[in-house]
Amino acid sequence: MQQLWRALSYFRADWPRVLAGLALLALTTLAGLLKPWPLALIVDSVLGHNPFPESVGRQIGGLPLPTQLALLVGAMVALHLGSALLGAAQNAVVIVTGLRGLSRVRRAVFDWLLRLSLRRLQGAQAGDLIYRATWDTYAFQTLFTQGVFTFLGALASVIAMTVVMWRLNGLLTLVALATVPLLLLVMQAFGGRMGRRAGEAQSADAGIATTVQQLVTNLQLIQSFTREAKEAEHFERQSQNSFAARWGQHRAEVLYLSTVSAVFALGTAAIIWFGSKQVISGSLSIGQLLVFLAYLTQLYDPLNQLSHVGSTVTNARAGTHRVLELLQEGSTMKDGNRSVVRGVDTGLEFDRVAFGYTKERPVLHEVSFRVGAGEAVALIGPSGAGKTTLLQFIPRFLDPDGGTVRLGGTDLREFSLHSLRENVALVLQEPLLLPTSIAENIGYGRPNATRAQIEAAARAANAHSYIENLPQGYDTVVGDGAARLSVGEKQRLNLARAFLKDAPILLLDEPTSALDAESEALVLVSLRELMRGRTTVMVAHRLGTLRTVNRIISLQDGRVAESGTAEELLASAGYYAKVSGGQ
Repeated sequence: MQQLWRALSYFRADWPRVLAGLALLALTTLAGLLKPWPLALIVDSVLGHNPFPESVGRQIGGLPLPTQLALLVGAMVALHLGSALLGAAQNAVVIVTGLRGLSRVRRAVFDWLLRLSLRRLQGAQAGDLIYRATWDTYAFQTLFTQGVFTFLGALASVIAMTVVMWRLNGLLTLVALATVPLLLLVMQAFGGRMGRRAGEAQSADAGIATTVQQLVTNLQLIQSFTREAKEAEHFERQSQNSFAARWGQHRAEVLYLSTVSAVFALGTAAIIWFGSKQVISGSLSIGQLLVFLAYLTQLYDPLNQLSHVGSTVTNARAGTHRVLELLQEGSTMKDGNRSVVRGVDTGLEFDRVAFGYTKERPVLHEVSFRVGAGEAVALIGPSGAGKTTLLQFIPRFLDPDGGTVRLGGTDLREFSLHSLRENVALVLQEPLLLPTSIAENIGYGRPNATRAQIEAAARAANAHSYIENLPQGYDTVVGDGAARLSVGEKQRLNLARAFLKDAPILLLDEPTSALDAESEALVLVSLRELMRGRTTVMVAHRLGTLRTVNRIISLQDGRVAESGTAEELLASAGYYAKVSGGQ
């Protein structure tokens, strides 16, 4: 129940629409109560010989039969049309409210993803997260429109029909209601099974989404190692798992709905049996039996809806649970409230920093070093030494498990994430470009930048000349994966983005490792200009890149092994000397 209330809280802001929907629901129910009566009056009083009820007789009792028939048929049409219009208005209000709630849920999930830490992301499957954000969120709309509102509408109809039917004929009403305990038993028997099957089906579908996402991401790797057949087999297994899970879910639903239909059929047969006997005995008119059968349909329809609500809510709960499971995690990165003041000390200090992605596999062990304001420091070391992890502490993509990272003497965790990251520019080994124009990619970190500022940043990054030769220049749209550009061209766009951001702290993660000699030379010229006056921390191994820094720190086994200038480390004959000798 707590999960249900939490899911419905996303619709609280639309309470005026909810009230409007409830009002329309009440009017629709009232129209449904009136719909059968014109037909009953036609059968009993126009075609038959029973007198009109006093209230109706005063209005049309003295009119000719054709006129009476025309008025009653007109009333029948008006009631059915009015009921349809009220129902359409109610559905429109409910659907709009459901879609607005769905938008809020998706925004909440997207905001959660935006605050996601690298540690949490590395422990998740991207396809599963995408499935939860896009498809599982639909469960909130389903829960509201086909769950809560269907339940309220059906419940109101059942209560209203029961009261009216009881006043018409108590015995037949008891016969009709005898089906309710049977329905409750059926819902109890099938509810748990359908819930389990729904959860299994959604997890299996998420597995397919993950498999497809991995295929798209790693297509070049798969094709280069001719693993297409193996991946097709893997997808077929995932597809079969999804088929089995979905078939199990639908099989349970079909059996459930068939059992419900059988219960309703028994109830209808019993009503016709007892009602016909009362008509034969003269205690019930044909018109009254027709009205009762019409009410029976309007009673069983909402009862049928209530039975469907059980399976609908069960399926929706599986989706809402998967979404709320994410949102309940909250953000693993606690936000501070201090702002980074530009122009103040931008020196960095790592004080006894320790970290591990899991407790069993620590990556860093009490690492300590300082980077002075405006100083450029390179981190080197074998793979797995923790170089990139140290880099990720500075914009707080990760937080250390132990120790402290300080900026200008202040613990990074005291700064707001937004303020801290505004003052950090990041250039990665794998250039990251969005499927937008060249100008939008360069200006991504500074949305209000003018075209002149964007072009100036591109010139500083030695990118302007090749951009000008593109079909639409700075307005050329970069495709997914930036397939139109070489690696060196992509990297220079990344550098242009960093130039334009003009942040006082610069982080570089192997910025030249994937470049050829010509591209590296161009990038190094830009790097030297970009690093000037900025506090720079760089992960690098190429000698040309390392020559741009003031000091080199060598890491081994998660600890600082040596630190000093290039000349000092060459003299110590340590890791740097070996790397230099190999190049």
